[in-house]
Amino acid sequence: MPDRCCGTSIGVLIIDLQGRLLMIERGWYPIGIAPVAGHIADAHTSPEEALLAEVREEVGLTVTSHAMVWSGWLPNLCAGRPAALPGHRWVVGRAAVTGELAPDPTETRGAAWYTRQAVGALAARTLDYARGGLTDAEFAARPGLEPVWLELLHVTRRLPLTLSPHELALVRRLYTTPPERYWAGGRLVDAATLARDLATAP
Repeated sequence: MPDRCCGTSIGVLIIDLQGRLLMIERGWYPIGIAPVAGHIADAHTSPEEALLAEVREEVGLTVTSHAMVWSGWLPNLCAGRPAALPGHRWVVGRAAVTGELAPDPTETRGAAWYTRQAVGALAARTLDYARGGLTDAEFAARPGLEPVWLELLHVTRRLPLTLSPHELALVRRLYTTPPERYWAGGRLVDAATLARDLATAP
């Protein structure tokens, strides 16, 4: 992952014949369970190229067909230093895949297929966190959906519950909160340390 965010992201909805959604548990900030996703412009020339690569890298599967279903900008932050306009220009696609599930051991803490009921339960846990019902430590120990994916699944009509404007505002507050550590020099660095290093850089 580059030190500076490119401001673009691909998200991939992989749904099996039973209607289950493939999601990973993210290996670092932003914490949560989410569909396959990654930056586009940092290493790829198009959303389509990024979609194929991220599915292969994060879950070890090969895309056999895909279609883009939504695009738009959201102000969510990641572990890279923000782009000039903080947030990401998202493209979300739906993909069919083949192969044997093999989650990346660094970028993920595993992957699984989730029923609509399970997705709804994860969404409810994130909403509880957004309302202040869970501490940061409790959410990190047993995360719900990655906050930005509540909104992405909402706009792509894959979220099994309805979000009110107030709930969307609470979720946005979560995903616009800066991380405690940033990716810099090939490793995660405390925000305070990074700020000091940048302030003293020639």
